[in-house]
Amino acid sequence: MAKKNAIVRSLPSVETLGCTSVICSDKTGTLTTNQMSVHKFFILSDVRRDHATFHEFEVEGTTYTPSGDITLNGVKVDTKEFDALPELATICAMCNDSSVDYNTARDAYEKVGESTETALTVLVEKLNVFGTNLAGKPKSELANACNDVIKSHFNKEFTLEFSRDRKSMSVYCTPRIDGPNSVHEKNPKMFVKGAPEGIIDRCNFIRVGNKKQPLTPKTKQQILDLVKTYGTGSCWLGTGGLRCFAGVHFVLWVHWK
Repeated sequence: MAKKNAIVRSLPSVETLGCTSVICSDKTGTLTTNQMSVHKFFILSDVRRDHATFHEFEVEGTTYTPSGDITLNGVKVDTKEFDALPELATICAMCNDSSVDYNTARDAYEKVGESTETALTVLVEKLNVFGTNLAGKPKSELANACNDVIKSHFNKEFTLEFSRDRKSMSVYCTPRIDGPNSVHEKNPKMFVKGAPEGIIDRCNFIRVGNKKQPLTPKTKQQILDLVKTYGTGSCWLGTGGLRCFAGVHFVLWVHWK
């Protein structure tokens, strides 16, 4: 191994390499900013006769700074015009245990928690789907302003942490039905995020605009094919694959008396 310029600090750690067939590596931005960020995401635009079309958005920025444009086909969009984006933002905000903190000494935004979840927190701020007024706010408040608005709509009752079996994380939330940030619905919801393949396998319906439609095998395959292009980097030249996840919610119907 020395002839191959490989220096091993602990010999027992490599004694089993002789029977190793697969080595997996993970890149989280170490060679760039060492900060994870959401680069692209998509929602369903339309589904007709089992043919699905998608809105594929790109996100500006590669750091934890909670500002940046959302573009569609190279054009900046108003995220409030897309019915599915408030739901996406709600999943990213509620199914999340991380946050962003502004370090005054360094004049920089830093993560509090996992890098992947922090990237989703920043995405929520960039989306600003509820039109939160950010003008004049100090940088410390801008870190989580839009996330705080969404979190004020629900009470997070409990969390099902990520597991290797489910490959997903779930949070059970009940809507706040009183107060200034109450929501109109009474039924609790479970917000879920995780590996696309596992989550989509457990879904029976999809969100298309503001409507719910049955998830057919053909549409499911089209979604997974697009996820695969994101994961392998084959959807645009000159870049590697992206870490992909899917977000869903379940409405838990309760009979109210």
